[in-house]
Formats: sequence, structure tokens, C-alpha cells
Amino acid sequence: MKILSKDSRLFWKYVAPSIFGALIGGSFSIVDAMFIGLSGGKNALAAASVTWPLVMLLQAFGFLVGSGGAVLIAQSRGAGDYEIAKRIFSQTLLLGLIWSLFLTTLTFPCLRTILTLLGATEELMPISLRYSQILTGGMVFAVFMSICLEVIRNDGHPTLSMLLMVTGLVGNIVLDWVFVFLLEFGAVGAAIATVVSQGGACVLGAFYFCSRLTGLRFSPGIFTPAWSELRRITLTGLPIFGNMLSIIAMLYMHNAQSLRYGGIDGLAAYTVISSLEALGSMFMTGIAGGVQPLSASMFGAGKHRRQNRFGNYGYWFAFASGIILMLFSFAMHGIIPGWMGLTSGEARELAMRGILLSAPAFLLLGVIRVAAFYYQSTGSIVKSSWLIYGDAFIALPLCIYTLPLWFGMDGVWLAMPVSRLLLTGLLLYFWFGLRRPGDKKRRRIETI
Repeated sequence: MKILSKDSRLFWKYVAPSIFGALIGGSFSIVDAMFIGLSGGKNALAAASVTWPLVMLLQAFGFLVGSGGAVLIAQSRGAGDYEIAKRIFSQTLLLGLIWSLFLTTLTFPCLRTILTLLGATEELMPISLRYSQILTGGMVFAVFMSICLEVIRNDGHPTLSMLLMVTGLVGNIVLDWVFVFLLEFGAVGAAIATVVSQGGACVLGAFYFCSRLTGLRFSPGIFTPAWSELRRITLTGLPIFGNMLSIIAMLYMHNAQSLRYGGIDGLAAYTVISSLEALGSMFMTGIAGGVQPLSASMFGAGKHRRQNRFGNYGYWFAFASGIILMLFSFAMHGIIPGWMGLTSGEARELAMRGILLSAPAFLLLGVIRVAAFYYQSTGSIVKSSWLIYGDAFIALPLCIYTLPLWFGMDGVWLAMPVSRLLLTGLLLYFWFGLRRPGDKKRRRIETI
């Protein structure tokens, strides 16, 4: 009982701030959407929505680097190899710098073409282009903010990681109010507010790595690549990158199908629904992110029974949270569209119906997310990647391009819950279909 009590307290110590931090992180775009919608209406809301797949794709590389490095740092700390942890930290920073500069240079000259491919019409292009130019130009701050948050959390300071994110969000809200409403910059002001607040979070993160709270330090070795460690960081971060790709694929395909079947009204409605889904997704990512350093540390220390226990805690909490989020969506479906400026008209009606039909996706989303992060933290990269990449490139495309053929816009909204069912079938196969005969004696679900 003592060990159970100890593990449950440790679980909440990591999961609670991780959830809060993830919610704060997911709120940057949602806060922007609220200010843009209230100031510019459905067209401005739709224009911003078109840019999000691109912006999130660039940010996904920050999560790839930050998560990959953070997991290896946690495993090294669990095994007592602090020198290896320091080397991985230096290589994580180097890899983040390489990706952010490369992607910004590659993307910026091609933004108009990319936005056209993402569905920006001539009516939406001016706002979409200006919004994405600023966010792309400041991408280095988004990447390094992700690295700071992931590494600080896995370095044994989850609460500090959460507070860093809170500071960034509060700054974003204040600056949104200044740039969007006071200075009347519209969507451009929202983008400026995001970049400046992310830059501030990076500065605070740099102070942490210069403090006595950590043994991880900036060093001249940051500019000397160690190719084997860069490869390990990249491979370890691939499942998280895939998780972001899943969200990006969801946004892109839903944007395209919403515009196809509902026009600008449909796209504006999906912007509201995607904001709600993003909050739920980040909540579940917070649960998974809290479990990840615990299971990685136990895996590195060879304490597999406790490793499995933390995974099971995560599964049950994620499922219970999914029930609550679904019921919340049902109860608030008539109120949420007004928060983003959709107070009347066809876009509001579409958003209300879409919230009702898509809400059941929350039931299984968290269980799948926890499993993917758990597998990543314990070295089962193939299983983790199947859960994440299978969603982005198999389950979701299958649903979102077939269901609307029969159900129209309702099929667009139903794609998320139906694709979650398909992924849950795959997860059940991993849990029970791959068991060896000797595993039947185990009483609990164990993810290998």
C-alpha cells in the first residue's frame, strides 16, 4: 500500500502540472482565434484557420526535438548517467537551431503557394498571408519554447515547466488585447502577440539553464554535432512528431472538407470545433506527457512493475476525463460558438451541430494518446508510431473522405469519433493480440 500511495502521489505530481501546462500551450492559438473572430468576424476566423496546419507543422519539429531529447535525458537520469544527460541536452539545442533556421528559410519564400494548397481563397489570402508571415518569421522562438518546456519537465521540475507556459500565455493574452483591439492590427496583431510572448518564454527558460536548479548547462559543445546522438534524439521524438502530424492532418483535411461541403461558413464553424478539440487534445497530451517521464525513468532504472503501474494510472484517468469532456461539449454546444464571434447565421448553426457530433471522440482520444507516449518512453517506437501515424495517414483520411459522401457536413464532424474507434481496435490488438502464452497470468493490462 505504501508503494501504491507513493506512486499515486508521484503520478499527480507530474500529471497535474503537465495537464495545466499542455492546456496553456494549446491556448495560444485558441486565444488568437477568439480575438481574431471577435474583431474580424467569420472571414478573419476562416483565414486564420487556413494557416494553422502550416504553423503547427513547423512547431511540430520543436516538439520532435524537445520531446526526443527530454525522454533520453529522463532515461539517463533514471540510470544515473548524468554526463550523458548533459551531452544530450547540448545536442538537443543544436538540433533545434538547425531545424528552426532551415524550415524558416525554406518556407518563407513559398508562403503564398503553400497557403493556396492549404485552401486559402483570394478572399482569405491577404489575412492568411500576413498572419503566417509573422508566425513563420518567429518560428525559432516556438521551437525553443517547446524544447525548454519538455526538457525542464523531464529534468524533474514539472511545476516550473507549467509556470513558464502560464507566463507565456498571460503575456499572449495581454498583448493580443493591445495589438488586436487597442492598436486595431487584427490578425497581424494576434500573430505579433504570439511571437513576442513565445520569445519571452524562451528568455525565462534560458535563465533556468543558467541556475542552480539543474546540472544541464549551455556549453561550447552545443555547436559540435554528435551524429549518433542527433539520430537518437530524432528517432525518439518521432512518435511525438507523428502526434503533431495527426493534429495537422486533422486540421488540413477538416479544413478542406469543411470548405468543400460548407463554404466559408463551414470553415468558420470548424475553426470553433477545432479549438474545442485542440483543448481536449492538449488536455490528453498533458496526461500522456506527465506519464512519459515517469515511465521513461522507471524503464531506465529497470523497474518495470512501477513503469506499468504509471501507464495504467494514465489510461484510467484519460478515459474518465474523456467522459467529462464529452458531457461538457454536449452541455455547452449552444454557447461556445459565441465565444469566437459566431452569434448568428449559418456558421453558428453548423458549429453547434458539429460540436454535438464530434464530442464522442473525446472518450477514446486520451487512452490512445497515453498509449502512444508510454510506448515511446519505454522504447517501443514501432507501436507508438503505428498509433500516431496510423491515425494521421490511415484512419482519419479513410473516415473524412468517405463519410461525407453519405452524410455531407455531418460526415465531416463524424470523422473524428469514428477514426478513434479504428485506432482503439489497433491498441487492443497491441494489448491482447501480441501476448505470449505466459502473459495470460498477468492480471493487469501491461503495455510492453
